[in-house]
Amino acid sequence: MRDVQSFQHRRTSSMDTAIFTYGTIAVTAIISIMAFRIPSMAEDNIFSTYYILEKHEYFRMISSMFLHADWGHLLLNMFSFYSFSLSIEMVYGFKTAALIYLVSGLGGGLLSLILNRKNMQYRALGASGAVSGIIFSSVFLIPGGSVLVFPLPIPIPSWAFAMLFVLTSIYGLGRMSDNIGHDAHLGGALTGILLCVLLYPDIISRQYILLAGIVTPTILFFLLKDKIEKIIRR
Repeated sequence: MRDVQSFQHRRTSSMDTAIFTYGTIAVTAIISIMAFRIPSMAEDNIFSTYYILEKHEYFRMISSMFLHADWGHLLLNMFSFYSFSLSIEMVYGFKTAALIYLVSGLGGGLLSLILNRKNMQYRALGASGAVSGIIFSSVFLIPGGSVLVFPLPIPIPSWAFAMLFVLTSIYGLGRMSDNIGHDAHLGGALTGILLCVLLYPDIISRQYILLAGIVTPTILFFLLKDKIEKIIRR
């Protein structure tokens, strides 16, 4: 969870409300729970390379963000979303938080689509890409915070969490042996960063070291993807 002390001095009129954050949690929970009970609902809205690329059902890029595999998946994503989105909405307002969340979700889905375009059996669901975008936007827009990462007993600086997150995602992409959407995580995170830079260009001069630390290994991974995957899978 973020250390809110780092942004208390930047409160805006939105401090008393967090409509987007609470509304998104409510809508996502309702849709996910409905899909738990009605499997066909999940089937008709899940992220699927086949249905998106072959049937042109592009709505699945959005609809899959509101579906989750189980209660654990739903609770983890929504808790993470709440912990970071609340601060963004308090400081930067409803529109910024909503834009980052939705566009990051699309960015995560797009990277998943690109990396899995030859696999027509690929399917995914969850708000992980959107949540990753919110997390990274919070790291850049509200610096100086800390993140509590289970099972570590003490919080770690948000910049360290960002670096660890990216490296873990890259490693996961290289292995491709678990059931975690590392591609969506990374795509959402990078989209969130890009939006921050576009909306607030001064971030480049203020946090260029962190930007370089995140972007450089990501670029190297995609340039040397085949070689890195062989090394990781040994």
